[in-house]
Amino acid sequence: MSQESFARASKLFEASFHEKGQYKIFSPGRLEILGNHTDHQRGHCLVAGCSLGISAVVSPSQDGLISIASEGYPRFSFPSNDLSAKESEKFSSLSLVRGVVGSLQKMGYKIGSFKAALNSDIFSGAGVSSSAAYELFIGETISALFNGDKIPRIALAKAGQIAENVYFGKASGLLDQCGSSFGAVQYLDFRDASSPVVSPLTFPSEWNLSLYLVNPGGSHAGLSDLYSQMPNDMKLVAKELFQKDVLSEVPEKLFYSKVFSYSDKKVPERALLRARHFFGEERRVVLAKESFFNGNRGQFLALEKATELSQESLLHNVMIPGQYEGSPLEAVNRAKEALHSGASRVMGGGLVGTTINFVPINEKKEFLDVMHAYYGEKKVVEVSIPPLGAHIVE
Repeated sequence: MSQESFARASKLFEASFHEKGQYKIFSPGRLEILGNHTDHQRGHCLVAGCSLGISAVVSPSQDGLISIASEGYPRFSFPSNDLSAKESEKFSSLSLVRGVVGSLQKMGYKIGSFKAALNSDIFSGAGVSSSAAYELFIGETISALFNGDKIPRIALAKAGQIAENVYFGKASGLLDQCGSSFGAVQYLDFRDASSPVVSPLTFPSEWNLSLYLVNPGGSHAGLSDLYSQMPNDMKLVAKELFQKDVLSEVPEKLFYSKVFSYSDKKVPERALLRARHFFGEERRVVLAKESFFNGNRGQFLALEKATELSQESLLHNVMIPGQYEGSPLEAVNRAKEALHSGASRVMGGGLVGTTINFVPINEKKEFLDVMHAYYGEKKVVEVSIPPLGAHIVE
């Protein structure tokens, strides 16, 4: 978020709609601190907002249209009373707008027509969840313009998830939307899917860890089917072995009592490995939360490293098979050249996209020297954790 980004949004608004916008809104991306592919199994996660995000200028309108002008993309409009999902719009920004507004209306909130202009400094399609930031920008616009800015944060997050799952066509949990909606650091418990527990935490400043995102350059675009396989594989294990919907409903001891002796071809080995990742990641998230309270930096970084190993050996989301060059795995391996106590791992869906790096201050120079040599300065970005989620900027 910067004054320059809002100035650009204002200029685009005036060029697109020939008037000045009334409100400024910032919607952050998200940082997955720990809990990789646990949310869709109704598990536990640590998520945070990200200083990269969407800067927008918005105003209510009287023409019955919702109109969006995005820097670098064609402007689009549609009637604010036409909110049904459309097959022809899947995988488009338009589907997300229609989905968030339609979901909030079904929840009983007021909606209306509006116009908006925006820009984003989030790596496009690279794992910082530009889609969640976009969904929460729309949700916050509806909340601010038509509901006195009173729509609960969790309702905004759920509307974003519905838009992504049903309208956009990508299976996802609620982690990304919670990061963009709540900001700061949150411990999420999704056991009750209808009412997840969100508990705020503080990232310990005394740890002297800098957060860096490295974007090797790949994009998540066009990989929705591969991402959907991960939750589907885990759900297959829950259903076929235990007659449950998701793995969080399966006791861990019961899982391990069966998983090593199971041989039925209905459940492929890959699914069993991904289920093992889930149970290990669940333990790591709980321990990471304890690390925050105990101030145990060493334990926290060890857990991040353990997650990276699990992603590579069990979850298999560190690269597209046969495409190591430019992959997140390559970026993690290069970061390991410079990080000794620090940690690096794939963030978000994986396969392509961004790595998150926890860099101790005494390892910062070596880390930057190594990563800049491989990727250049623009693809290695220091980020911070904002205190707020999507909100009106005064």
